[in-house]
Amino acid sequence: MDCPKCKGLMMMERFSDFFLVFYAWKCINCGAVIDKTIANNRRASLAAKATKEAEPATV
Repeated sequence: MDCPKCKGLMMMERFSDFFLVFYAWKCINCGAVIDKTIANNRRASLAAKATKEAEPATV
């Protein structure tokens, strides 16, 4: 998998805090982290932006 930020190599990594353990992709070049929540939010944001740009301008 390529990093969307720098096109570097992404590796699956285990993250944890006191109560939660989850896995996410981490870029070994720039350190960007992408998990399921981040990916879903980006997808929703891009979809909203695409529909906003597609609307005709009203004057």
